Amino acid sequence: MPVFSANQLRTVAREVFKKVGSSAKEAQLVADLLVKSNLAGHDSHGVIRIPWYVQAVKEGRAKPGAKVSIVRETPTMALIDGHWGWGQVVATRAMELAIKKAKKSDVSAVGAINCWHIGRLADYSLMALKHNMMGVTMVNSSPLVAPYGGSKRILSTNPMAFAIPAGKEKPFLLDMATSVGAEGKMRVKLNRGEKVPDDWLLDKEGRPTNNPADLYAGGALLPFGATVGYKGYGLCMLVDILCGALTGGGCTSSKEYLARKFFGGNGTFVMAINIASFTPVNRFKARMDELIKVIKQSPVAQGFSEILIPGEPEYRSEEKRLREGIPIEEKTWQDICQTAKGLGLNAEKIVSTVGVRAKR
Repeated sequence: MPVFSANQLRTVAREVFKKVGSSAKEAQLVADLLVKSNLAGHDSHGVIRIPWYVQAVKEGRAKPGAKVSIVRETPTMALIDGHWGWGQVVATRAMELAIKKAKKSDVSAVGAINCWHIGRLADYSLMALKHNMMGVTMVNSSPLVAPYGGSKRILSTNPMAFAIPAGKEKPFLLDMATSVGAEGKMRVKLNRGEKVPDDWLLDKEGRPTNNPADLYAGGALLPFGATVGYKGYGLCMLVDILCGALTGGGCTSSKEYLARKFFGGNGTFVMAINIASFTPVNRFKARMDELIKVIKQSPVAQGFSEILIPGEPEYRSEEKRLREGIPIEEKTWQDICQTAKGLGLNAEKIVSTVGVRAKR
């Protein structure tokens, strides 16, 4: 499996996105956020998305350079229209607006419609931490998930991400799909030639399968929770309501959503919560540190060596991959090279100008 530095992957992604009509600033933002996903260990939302994004531009589903506009606004909320621009651009604008409003109004919420895939949700929630706020991000998307007790794809993976600052400890970061796994994780498994656990997927006939290819042949993911999958299903439906019904972008399987035929887009809902409006920030962070320490110092269960806090695996992954490089599946890299070639670019040559890539 080839290994690349973060800068090598950022450079390739940036040049690809410039070729399909993005400004240098826009291309850099999208590239940065994709590679941040790889650094965090979430390869499902990293550069594996490059070929898909380029194809979306060719099909008119994603529109580089589209300007974000405000549809409706009050001191505590806003609804914005991304006009099918890059999701990373739209979601960044949504959270910036939410933070600005929360500084004056304590708590704010911003919805975004007509927004292409925003990538890893955590990066937008984390934006709030620099302002001593909590950040919340949720999205809905195309039908891929069967409801609890169902056999056909009706809902989306409907992920959510919560970022909360601490003091001396690392921030709390919960970023999760409400299905058993993100669609992109199935794509990574497919590119690696691996199977998925037996209770993750149904094929198009509604039968359990562990072959990730069955998802792309009309199968469905299941809500998280296994025997208590109704819990994941409930959260999945909640996200669809906030991101689809409330914003007006349409719930995943509604006629309103399906009529758009922009599969891969995200109905987006973000919130910023100003901690100082509730309690002194330093006291809040001290409470967070105490909570984290109490949890991490508690006795471990059999088979475990330590207790991790949500977000800790991602922080460790980033430190490791910045030091040792980012491994990319050979198929994923070849797909990126072919996409770049179709745009008149040589990905291998671009990488060589940034540094020598490692091999494993």
